[in-house]
Amino acid sequence: MIDDLDRSIMRALTRDGRTPYTTLARELAVSEATVRQRVARLQESGALRIVALCNPLTLGHQSVRLMIRVRDLTPRAVARRLADMPMVNHVALCAGSQDIFLEGTCRDQPQLVQLLDEIRMLPGVSRVQVLLLLELFKDYSWDGLDNAVGQAVTGR
Repeated sequence: MIDDLDRSIMRALTRDGRTPYTTLARELAVSEATVRQRVARLQESGALRIVALCNPLTLGHQSVRLMIRVRDLTPRAVARRLADMPMVNHVALCAGSQDIFLEGTCRDQPQLVQLLDEIRMLPGVSRVQVLLLLELFKDYSWDGLDNAVGQAVTGR
């Protein structure tokens, strides 16, 4: 069960995941041990994960989004295989004309070709629609999720 203190901790860490527990404790008027225990519990439950993310385009990498259609296997089976690929950052099942949405990052065009070849050879993959990103105006990976729809750390 996530309470108001948990939500306050998550909101603060959403703004800056490197915020020291002592700072959080002072801001929230609780002990550092309380913050430490709450963060550990939130991480263990899967409600919170603290990571460092970067904008792949500013690093010269190629960011790609794929829409994948599946045949002969279940989308879940194919999605599990896709999730194991190191260049793949995000895999989700979708409803509509496509079965799987995938986000990937490749260091260059040859690695992108390699990724596409590997995906097209996977059993069950029948069609791959490629969307190459040219410029990002907003992305959760470096601007934070604090104000993103569906990411608000508020009560129900």
